[in-house]
Amino acid sequence: MDPIGGTVYIAIGQVKDISGPALTRGDIDATTHDSTLGYKEFLPGLVDGGVITFPINFVSQNLKHLQGVGTGLAGDMERDGCLLATWELTLSDCAGTPVWTWAGYVNGYNVAAPVEGVNTSDISIKVSGKPTLEIS
Repeated sequence: MDPIGGTVYIAIGQVKDISGPALTRGDIDATTHDSTLGYKEFLPGLVDGGVITFPINFVSQNLKHLQGVGTGLAGDMERDGCLLATWELTLSDCAGTPVWTWAGYVNGYNVAAPVEGVNTSDISIKVSGKPTLEIS
């Protein structure tokens, strides 16, 4: 998974389990006094691209974990509210590889330093608009 400046993706590294994008569709209540049998009626609403979440082994020397605005995970939290990064998630390195691409921003960045174990960080990236899925 990588933030992008232009068309060059930068690998984050030390990424563990990845969850998402979790697409959901909203409901529009279309119930009227004419609705039959006492049941509500609905229409499909807008689709929400959801959030991509993943923990990383936090490495303070890894500039992609810390670096400035738009080029690192912590820095993306400081990004201007009107600017989105483009992200890419490659699910494997094999032929026929599924690749998700989306616009979004880091909306969660939590560092944990256990007494025993590696430092970690839980990251979440909010999808803005429609994510695309292509097979390369």
